[in-house]
Amino acid sequence: MAKTLPIRILGDDILRRKLQEVDLKDPSLPEYIENLIHTMYERDGVGLASNQVGEDKRIFVIDPWWAQNEDGERNPIVMLNPDIYEMEGEQVYEEGCISLPDIFANVHRALKIKYRYTTPEGKLIESSAEGYEAVVIQHEYDHLNGIVFTDRIGTLTKLKLHHKLKALEASAVNGVNIRKES
Repeated sequence: MAKTLPIRILGDDILRRKLQEVDLKDPSLPEYIENLIHTMYERDGVGLASNQVGEDKRIFVIDPWWAQNEDGERNPIVMLNPDIYEMEGEQVYEEGCISLPDIFANVHRALKIKYRYTTPEGKLIESSAEGYEAVVIQHEYDHLNGIVFTDRIGTLTKLKLHHKLKALEASAVNGVNIRKES
């Protein structure tokens, strides 16, 4: 049975770290992936990266459309060692993040992307995305590189959010900031 993993929030050092490539032969990987997917849904997310649960692994899971499905159908996609290799156009979308509770801001992102990743079964997938799906992938990919969405917002918006962001960061203890269960 899958378990809900604790969420790391802004101020935790691991959110600023570029994560390590995943070893597909790691025997703990299947259970970890199951827990990562479970945690994403439990936290009402459309994506979740490994460092958000304290793991130094280049993995994220996404399911951009599940909350909009009338029947709540879930179709998680697990991306190991992903790479975005082409971007074009621009779009602005209001983003939030499980690791930055109660903070939302408009972020400029590429409209269309081409990307590749490895599945848990070891298959290399190359695909493209645009619109909202591209936003979700770019947001989670940034996490793997130690970037949070507020790093991509304008100066005026950062000033407006300054106190909230500083309060989150200040709640870290010895570089660790775990969200308490609510």
